[in-house]
Amino acid sequence: MAKLKLENYYTGYKNKIVIKNINLVVNQGEWLGVIGPNGSGKSTLIKGMLGIIKSFKGNIYLKDKDIKFFTNKRIAQNISFLPQQLNTNLNITVKELVALGRSPYKEFWEFDLNKNDLEKINQSLNFVDMYDLKDKLISQISGGQCQRAYLALALAQDTDILILDEPTNALDLKYQIKFLEIIRTLKVSRNISVITILHDLNLAARYSDKIVALKDGESIGYGSTNELINEKFIKNIFDIDVLISDTPYGKQIYPTN
Repeated sequence: MAKLKLENYYTGYKNKIVIKNINLVVNQGEWLGVIGPNGSGKSTLIKGMLGIIKSFKGNIYLKDKDIKFFTNKRIAQNISFLPQQLNTNLNITVKELVALGRSPYKEFWEFDLNKNDLEKINQSLNFVDMYDLKDKLISQISGGQCQRAYLALALAQDTDILILDEPTNALDLKYQIKFLEIIRTLKVSRNISVITILHDLNLAARYSDKIVALKDGESIGYGSTNELINEKFIKNIFDIDVLISDTPYGKQIYPTN
């Protein structure tokens, strides 16, 4: 089943078109990696998928329904989003942060968490191994722990689409792998769809089932990661020569100049 589908999609800001004629499908349980050089339109594409910016032309379908007819609240009940910039100085506890993930299911006058809310919050904390830190202030935990706390917030939304914008940017290599392994486990165990922007091509190749490559706002490649990632393809996107080898962990990309 297609969870998210873009057809002849154009978007941008005011009168400036940034994203041009994108066609892609994210099926249930798939991981789509969005790659491309800086300024290629990756974050703008994500904002369009989230309904933050409107389409100039074409359509986005969320579970076979045009997203333009969804309220922001309804979108948040279907798509969780982990942004690139996280506020790490909040004077609230980890559990209080994660509880914000239940807000799409609340009316503005509802302040109390019910039994279902608490179950979702505790499940999310346990999934990212943060339950023992639930009473710590966000400002008192490490960067990696903060990243996992925000992921727990996204999980508490209980959606079946998860979008992450550069989720490993501020993490050391060990924690980049650990974080993405959590996402992979989540994808398999809950059969959710995942969309990630990743600058590290090796991580994108290792974890993504499919790739869409952007350049100047246009898709210059979309399809299976195994079929798409090759030396010519990387040269066309990033203007760099590489060697690519197959490993037990997926394709490995080695720059040669």
